[in-house]
Amino acid sequence: MIFQQFNLLPFGSVLDNILLPLRFAPARRGRVDNGHDAARDLCAALGLPDLLSSKASTLSVGQQQRVAVARAMIGRPPIIIADEPTSALDATSQSAFLDLLFAQVRAHDTTLMMVSHDPRLAERFDRVIAMEDITQIERRAA
Repeated sequence: MIFQQFNLLPFGSVLDNILLPLRFAPARRGRVDNGHDAARDLCAALGLPDLLSSKASTLSVGQQQRVAVARAMIGRPPIIIADEPTSALDATSQSAFLDLLFAQVRAHDTTLMMVSHDPRLAERFDRVIAMEDITQIERRAA
């Protein structure tokens, strides 16, 4: 899960935050040979190669967002749910961030389900469900 507010442990390092899911998810832990190497690779792919030992509280918003993506991607989960992952980013940062996120999703054959109020993001997805669609379905079922 990629949270809208990142939910990084501020006292932990980037590495600590990325490795956290491996402590609690045996299936994800089983899909990586070496967690430190996997975290290093994800950081490099997401443009954070020199920040592994940095405290999460010292990072910019964009860096925190990329750490949240690395944390979500480690252990190659089959699905990632992202709650407004671009809401705190300006247009330029948003585009670069989405390029990195989609590259990682493609590289690991991961399904991405994202919630966003930004209709411009719809063009990046194979399937889009709008709240209006759900409301119409609910009316028909009633």
